Amino acid sequence: MIKTIHRIVTLKEFIDFAYSLKEMEEVVKSGFPIPTTITYKVSKKNHESLQKEILKEKKMSIEEFSDDFDVEFYGITFKFLIK
Repeated sequence: MIKTIHRIVTLKEFIDFAYSLKEMEEVVKSGFPIPTTITYKVSKKNHESLQKEILKEKKMSIEEFSDDFDVEFYGITFKFLIK
């Protein structure tokens, strides 16, 4: 039997990922194009957790959640949808 482990993904992980894409040697030295938009389908639990982090950082109400939302880090727009 295969056991699936679900974990909460943090906003910091997406920020770190965007930074690493921008700073890759192929991007910096060779001008390798990076995507302008990346879409993720995440579990409802992860979706709400990420929205809470973003709304908290923006000092906005954490009472209402959107079915999809996006945020930009280092020129890359990350779109989040519920799986």
